[in-house]
Amino acid sequence: MIHLILGPDSSMVREATRQRMAASDPDGQSTSIMDGASVSLQDVMMATASLGFFSAGRTVVVEGLLARHAKGTGKGAAADWGALFAAVPAASTLILADPSVPSVPVAVKKALPGDAEVVPCDPPRGRELVEWIVNRARDGGGTIERNVAQRLAMTLYPSGWSQRSRNPAFDRPPDMEALGNEVDKLSLAAHPGPVTDDHIRDLIVTGDNDQIFAFIDAASAGQIDRAAPELERLLAAGEDPYKILSQLCGTVELAVVMNRAERRDPAEVGKDLRLPNVGRMNAVARTVREQPRNMAPRVARVLEETDRKIKTGELRDPVEALYYALATITALRNGA
Repeated sequence: MIHLILGPDSSMVREATRQRMAASDPDGQSTSIMDGASVSLQDVMMATASLGFFSAGRTVVVEGLLARHAKGTGKGAAADWGALFAAVPAASTLILADPSVPSVPVAVKKALPGDAEVVPCDPPRGRELVEWIVNRARDGGGTIERNVAQRLAMTLYPSGWSQRSRNPAFDRPPDMEALGNEVDKLSLAAHPGPVTDDHIRDLIVTGDNDQIFAFIDAASAGQIDRAAPELERLLAAGEDPYKILSQLCGTVELAVVMNRAERRDPAEVGKDLRLPNVGRMNAVARTVREQPRNMAPRVARVLEETDRKIKTGELRDPVEALYYALATITALRNGA
Protein backbone atom coordinates (compact mmCIF):
# COMPACT_ATOMS: atom_id res chain seq x y z
CA MET A 1 0.00 0.00 0.00
CA ILE A 2 1.17 3.52 -0.81
CA HIS A 3 0.18 6.60 1.20
CA LEU A 4 0.97 10.22 0.27
CA ILE A 5 0.48 12.51 3.26
CA LEU A 6 0.59 16.16 2.24
CA GLY A 7 0.62 19.54 4.00
CA PRO A 8 0.36 22.26 4.83
CA ASP A 9 -0.11 21.48 8.55
CA SER A 10 2.89 19.74 10.11
CA SER A 11 1.10 18.38 13.17
CA MET A 12 -1.69 16.90 11.05
CA VAL A 13 0.90 15.28 8.77
CA ARG A 14 2.65 13.75 11.81
CA GLU A 15 -0.62 12.39 13.20
CA ALA A 16 -1.77 10.96 9.87
CA THR A 17 1.64 9.33 9.43
CA ARG A 18 1.56 7.89 12.95
CA GLN A 19 -1.89 6.37 12.39
CA ARG A 20 -0.84 4.63 9.18
CA MET A 21 2.41 3.40 10.70
CA ALA A 22 0.45 1.87 13.60
CA ALA A 23 -2.06 0.27 11.24
CA SER A 24 0.57 -1.36 9.02
CA ASP A 25 3.11 -2.30 11.71
CA PRO A 26 1.56 -2.09 15.21
CA ASP A 27 4.71 -2.99 17.17
CA GLY A 28 7.05 -1.00 14.94
CA GLN A 29 9.48 -3.88 14.51
CA SER A 30 9.39 -3.74 10.71
CA THR A 31 9.30 0.05 10.22
CA SER A 32 12.07 2.18 8.70
CA ILE A 33 12.02 5.99 8.76
CA MET A 34 14.14 7.70 6.11
CA ASP A 35 15.14 11.32 5.49
CA GLY A 36 13.97 12.30 2.03
CA ALA A 37 16.44 15.18 1.94
CA SER A 38 19.36 12.76 1.61
CA VAL A 39 18.19 9.31 0.47
CA SER A 40 17.88 8.30 -3.18
CA LEU A 41 14.86 6.63 -4.75
CA GLN A 42 17.01 3.51 -5.07
CA ASP A 43 17.54 3.53 -1.29
CA VAL A 44 13.78 3.71 -0.77
CA MET A 45 13.13 0.90 -3.26
CA MET A 46 15.67 -1.35 -1.51
CA ALA A 47 14.09 -0.61 1.88
CA THR A 48 10.56 -1.44 0.73
CA ALA A 49 11.74 -4.65 -0.93
CA SER A 50 13.57 -5.96 2.15
CA LEU A 51 11.94 -8.50 4.45
CA GLY A 52 10.47 -7.52 7.79
CA PHE A 53 11.68 -9.10 11.04
CA PHE A 54 8.44 -10.92 11.79
CA SER A 55 6.39 -10.35 8.66
CA ALA A 56 6.62 -10.65 4.89
CA GLY A 57 6.69 -6.91 4.29
CA ARG A 58 8.01 -3.67 5.70
CA THR A 59 6.67 -0.21 6.49
CA VAL A 60 8.87 2.52 5.04
CA VAL A 61 8.28 6.16 5.93
CA VAL A 62 10.11 8.81 3.88
CA GLU A 63 9.88 12.43 5.03
CA GLY A 64 10.57 15.26 2.56
CA LEU A 65 11.18 13.24 -0.60
CA LEU A 66 8.31 14.81 -2.53
CA ALA A 67 9.44 18.40 -1.92
CA ARG A 68 13.04 17.60 -2.77
CA HIS A 69 12.25 16.24 -6.21
CA ALA A 70 9.25 18.50 -6.91
CA LYS A 71 11.59 21.49 -6.56
CA GLY A 72 14.19 19.95 -8.83
CA THR A 73 16.80 19.59 -6.10
CA GLY A 74 17.16 15.83 -6.30
CA LYS A 75 20.56 14.66 -7.50
CA GLY A 76 20.95 12.86 -10.77
CA ALA A 77 18.25 12.20 -13.35
CA ALA A 78 14.60 13.07 -12.84
CA ALA A 79 12.86 10.89 -10.26
CA ASP A 80 11.38 7.70 -11.69
CA TRP A 81 8.23 7.58 -9.60
CA GLY A 82 6.76 4.75 -11.64
CA ALA A 83 9.74 2.53 -10.80
CA LEU A 84 9.50 3.45 -7.11
CA PHE A 85 5.80 2.68 -6.83
CA ALA A 86 6.11 -0.53 -8.83
CA ALA A 87 8.86 -1.72 -6.47
CA VAL A 88 6.57 -1.69 -3.41
CA PRO A 89 5.55 -5.29 -2.67
CA ALA A 90 1.91 -6.00 -1.90
CA ALA A 91 2.83 -6.89 1.69
CA SER A 92 4.76 -3.66 2.28
CA THR A 93 3.66 -0.10 3.00
CA LEU A 94 5.30 3.04 1.66
CA ILE A 95 4.43 6.35 3.32
CA LEU A 96 5.65 9.57 1.69
CA ALA A 97 5.02 12.41 4.15
CA ASP A 98 5.69 16.04 3.39
CA PRO A 99 4.00 19.05 5.07
CA SER A 100 5.66 21.47 2.63
CA VAL A 101 3.84 19.97 -0.37
CA PRO A 102 0.12 20.88 -0.43
CA SER A 103 -0.84 18.90 -3.56
CA VAL A 104 0.42 15.89 -5.50
CA PRO A 105 3.12 16.93 -8.01
CA VAL A 106 2.14 16.24 -11.62
CA ALA A 107 4.89 13.67 -12.22
CA VAL A 108 3.91 11.78 -9.07
CA LYS A 109 0.21 11.86 -9.93
CA LYS A 110 0.85 10.32 -13.36
CA ALA A 111 2.70 7.37 -11.83
CA LEU A 112 0.58 6.89 -8.71
CA PRO A 113 -1.34 3.57 -8.60
CA GLY A 114 -5.11 3.80 -8.47
CA ASP A 115 -5.33 2.21 -5.01
CA ALA A 116 -2.87 4.65 -3.40
CA GLU A 117 -4.16 6.93 -0.65
CA VAL A 118 -3.63 10.69 -0.81
CA VAL A 119 -4.13 12.44 2.53
CA PRO A 120 -4.28 16.27 2.39
CA CYS A 121 -3.63 17.76 5.82
CA ASP A 122 -5.29 21.12 5.32
CA PRO A 123 -6.38 22.79 8.58
CA PRO A 124 -10.09 23.43 9.10
CA ARG A 125 -11.37 26.98 8.59
CA GLY A 126 -14.43 28.95 9.59
CA ARG A 127 -17.10 26.97 11.43
CA GLU A 128 -15.08 23.76 11.27
CA LEU A 129 -12.15 25.50 12.97
CA VAL A 130 -14.45 26.89 15.66
CA GLU A 131 -15.85 23.40 16.30
CA TRP A 132 -12.31 22.02 16.49
CA ILE A 133 -11.45 24.55 19.20
CA VAL A 134 -14.62 23.72 21.15
CA ASN A 135 -13.89 19.98 20.94
CA ARG A 136 -10.22 20.43 21.88
CA ALA A 137 -11.22 22.32 25.02
CA ARG A 138 -13.84 19.70 25.92
CA ASP A 139 -11.42 16.81 25.37
CA GLY A 140 -9.01 18.48 27.79
CA GLY A 141 -11.67 18.91 30.47
CA GLY A 142 -12.38 22.57 29.67
CA THR A 143 -15.22 24.59 28.18
CA ILE A 144 -15.29 27.31 25.56
CA GLU A 145 -18.39 28.72 23.88
CA ARG A 146 -18.45 28.98 20.10
CA ASN A 147 -18.43 32.77 20.02
CA VAL A 148 -15.37 32.82 22.27
CA ALA A 149 -13.72 30.11 20.16
CA GLN A 150 -14.27 32.27 17.09
CA ARG A 151 -12.72 35.23 18.91
CA LEU A 152 -9.65 33.09 19.65
CA ALA A 153 -9.35 32.03 15.99
CA MET A 154 -9.70 35.63 14.80
CA THR A 155 -7.11 36.81 17.33
CA LEU A 156 -4.47 34.26 16.38
CA TYR A 157 -5.12 34.02 12.63
CA PRO A 158 -6.82 37.26 11.56
CA SER A 159 -6.24 36.77 7.83
CA GLY A 160 -6.62 33.00 7.53
CA TRP A 161 -9.04 31.64 10.12
CA SER A 162 -12.24 31.90 8.07
CA GLN A 163 -11.21 30.82 4.56
CA ARG A 164 -8.28 30.22 2.25
CA SER A 165 -6.84 33.21 0.48
CA ARG A 166 -7.61 33.33 -3.22
CA ASN A 167 -3.89 33.86 -3.75
CA PRO A 168 -1.98 30.83 -2.32
CA ALA A 169 1.14 32.95 -1.80
CA PHE A 170 -0.76 35.03 0.75
CA ASP A 171 -2.50 32.18 2.53
CA ARG A 172 -1.46 31.70 6.15
CA PRO A 173 -3.49 28.75 7.51
CA PRO A 174 -3.93 28.07 11.22
CA ASP A 175 -1.12 26.13 12.87
CA MET A 176 -3.10 23.36 14.56
CA GLU A 177 -0.37 22.37 17.00
CA ALA A 178 0.16 25.94 18.18
CA LEU A 179 -3.60 26.52 18.32
CA GLY A 180 -4.10 23.37 20.37
CA ASN A 181 -1.46 24.51 22.85
CA GLU A 182 -3.21 27.87 23.22
CA VAL A 183 -6.58 26.18 23.82
CA ASP A 184 -5.01 23.92 26.45
CA LYS A 185 -3.40 26.93 28.16
CA LEU A 186 -6.66 28.88 28.22
CA SER A 187 -8.65 25.89 29.48
CA LEU A 188 -6.21 25.37 32.33
CA ALA A 189 -6.29 29.04 33.28
CA ALA A 190 -10.10 29.16 33.21
CA HIS A 191 -10.68 25.88 35.12
CA PRO A 192 -13.21 25.09 36.49
CA GLY A 193 -15.09 27.78 34.54
CA PRO A 194 -15.34 28.38 30.80
CA VAL A 195 -12.78 30.28 28.73
CA THR A 196 -13.91 33.88 28.25
CA ASP A 197 -12.93 36.86 26.12
CA ASP A 198 -11.05 38.19 29.15
CA HIS A 199 -8.82 35.10 29.19
CA ILE A 200 -8.01 35.60 25.52
CA ARG A 201 -7.25 39.27 26.03
CA ASP A 202 -5.04 38.60 29.07
CA LEU A 203 -3.25 35.41 28.03
CA ILE A 204 -2.88 35.48 24.24
CA VAL A 205 0.14 37.51 23.19
CA THR A 206 -0.64 39.27 19.93
CA GLY A 207 1.15 42.56 20.30
CA ASP A 208 -0.34 46.02 19.96
CA ASN A 209 -2.85 45.96 17.09
CA ASP A 210 -2.58 49.70 16.55
CA GLN A 211 1.19 49.37 16.26
CA ILE A 212 0.87 46.42 13.88
CA PHE A 213 -1.56 48.34 11.68
CA ALA A 214 0.73 51.37 11.76
CA PHE A 215 3.56 49.24 10.39
CA ILE A 216 1.34 47.50 7.81
CA ASP A 217 -0.12 50.76 6.50
CA ALA A 218 3.34 52.33 6.17
CA ALA A 219 4.95 49.21 4.68
CA SER A 220 2.24 48.61 2.09
CA ALA A 221 2.58 52.25 1.04
CA GLY A 222 6.37 51.93 0.68
CA GLN A 223 7.07 54.52 3.41
CA ILE A 224 10.21 53.03 4.91
CA ASP A 225 10.88 56.01 7.19
CA ARG A 226 7.62 55.24 9.05
CA ALA A 227 7.58 51.47 8.67
CA ALA A 228 11.12 50.61 9.82
CA PRO A 229 10.81 52.10 13.35
CA GLU A 230 7.39 50.45 13.80
CA LEU A 231 8.82 47.10 12.74
CA GLU A 232 11.71 47.44 15.16
CA ARG A 233 9.29 48.13 18.02
CA LEU A 234 7.13 45.14 17.09
CA LEU A 235 10.11 42.77 16.98
CA ALA A 236 11.50 44.16 20.24
CA ALA A 237 8.11 43.45 21.86
CA GLY A 238 8.39 39.81 20.79
CA GLU A 239 5.89 39.87 17.93
CA ASP A 240 6.17 36.84 15.64
CA PRO A 241 7.76 38.01 12.35
CA TYR A 242 5.85 35.37 10.39
CA LYS A 243 2.59 36.75 11.77
CA ILE A 244 3.60 40.30 10.86
CA LEU A 245 4.39 39.18 7.31
CA SER A 246 1.12 37.27 7.13
CA GLN A 247 -0.88 40.33 8.14
CA LEU A 248 1.01 42.47 5.65
CA CYS A 249 0.19 39.99 2.88
CA GLY A 250 -3.47 39.89 3.93
CA THR A 251 -3.74 43.68 3.91
CA VAL A 252 -2.11 43.97 0.50
CA GLU A 253 -4.52 41.36 -0.84
CA LEU A 254 -7.38 43.56 0.41
CA ALA A 255 -5.71 46.58 -1.21
CA VAL A 256 -5.69 44.77 -4.56
CA VAL A 257 -9.43 44.16 -4.23
CA MET A 258 -10.04 47.77 -3.19
CA ASN A 259 -7.93 49.00 -6.11
CA ARG A 260 -10.27 47.20 -8.50
CA ALA A 261 -13.42 48.26 -6.66
CA GLU A 262 -12.86 51.87 -7.79
CA ARG A 263 -15.40 54.12 -6.04
CA ARG A 264 -17.38 51.51 -4.15
CA ASP A 265 -17.91 52.08 -0.43
CA PRO A 266 -15.07 50.32 1.44
CA ALA A 267 -17.39 48.99 4.15
CA GLU A 268 -19.63 47.43 1.50
CA VAL A 269 -16.61 45.78 -0.09
CA GLY A 270 -15.67 44.45 3.36
CA LYS A 271 -19.16 43.00 3.77
CA ASP A 272 -18.95 41.32 0.36
CA LEU A 273 -15.65 39.74 1.46
CA ARG A 274 -17.25 38.68 4.78
CA LEU A 275 -14.51 40.32 6.81
CA PRO A 276 -14.92 40.12 10.60
CA ASN A 277 -14.05 43.83 10.81
CA VAL A 278 -15.44 45.59 7.74
CA GLY A 279 -14.22 48.94 9.08
CA ARG A 280 -10.66 47.84 8.34
CA MET A 281 -11.40 48.40 4.65
CA ASN A 282 -11.65 52.16 5.27
CA ALA A 283 -7.97 52.27 6.26
CA VAL A 284 -7.08 50.02 3.32
CA ALA A 285 -8.98 52.33 0.92
CA ARG A 286 -7.19 55.37 2.34
CA THR A 287 -3.80 53.73 1.75
CA VAL A 288 -4.80 52.84 -1.83
CA ARG A 289 -5.85 56.43 -2.52
CA GLU A 290 -2.51 57.76 -1.26
CA GLN A 291 -0.49 55.38 -3.43
CA PRO A 292 0.53 55.82 -7.08
CA ARG A 293 -2.02 54.33 -9.48
CA ASN A 294 -2.11 50.51 -9.50
CA MET A 295 0.54 50.33 -6.79
CA ALA A 296 -1.30 47.59 -4.85
CA PRO A 297 -0.99 44.84 -7.53
CA ARG A 298 2.72 45.63 -7.87
CA VAL A 299 3.20 45.37 -4.09
CA ALA A 300 1.37 42.04 -4.21
CA ARG A 301 3.90 40.77 -6.74
CA VAL A 302 6.73 41.85 -4.42
CA LEU A 303 5.20 39.80 -1.60
CA GLU A 304 4.71 36.82 -3.92
CA GLU A 305 8.42 37.01 -4.76
CA THR A 306 9.25 37.28 -1.05
CA ASP A 307 7.16 34.18 -0.38
CA ARG A 308 8.97 32.33 -3.19
CA LYS A 309 12.35 33.25 -1.73
CA ILE A 310 11.28 31.98 1.69
CA LYS A 311 10.08 28.66 0.27
CA THR A 312 13.22 28.14 -1.82
CA GLY A 313 15.55 29.03 1.04
CA GLU A 314 16.91 32.25 -0.46
CA LEU A 315 15.48 34.04 2.57
CA ARG A 316 15.87 31.84 5.63
CA ASP A 317 15.24 34.42 8.35
CA PRO A 318 11.65 35.79 8.57
CA VAL A 319 12.99 39.11 9.86
CA GLU A 320 15.25 39.31 6.82
CA ALA A 321 12.23 38.57 4.64
CA LEU A 322 10.30 41.44 6.23
CA TYR A 323 13.11 43.92 5.62
CA TYR A 324 13.58 42.61 2.08
CA ALA A 325 9.89 43.14 1.32
CA LEU A 326 9.92 46.59 2.93
CA ALA A 327 12.99 47.74 1.00
CA THR A 328 11.66 46.36 -2.30
CA ILE A 329 8.24 47.99 -1.89
CA THR A 330 9.92 51.30 -1.06
CA ALA A 331 12.14 51.09 -4.14
CA LEU A 332 9.06 50.26 -6.19
CA ARG A 333 7.23 53.33 -4.96
CA ASN A 334 10.23 55.62 -5.41
CA GLY A 335 10.56 54.44 -9.00
CA ALA A 336 6.84 54.76 -9.73
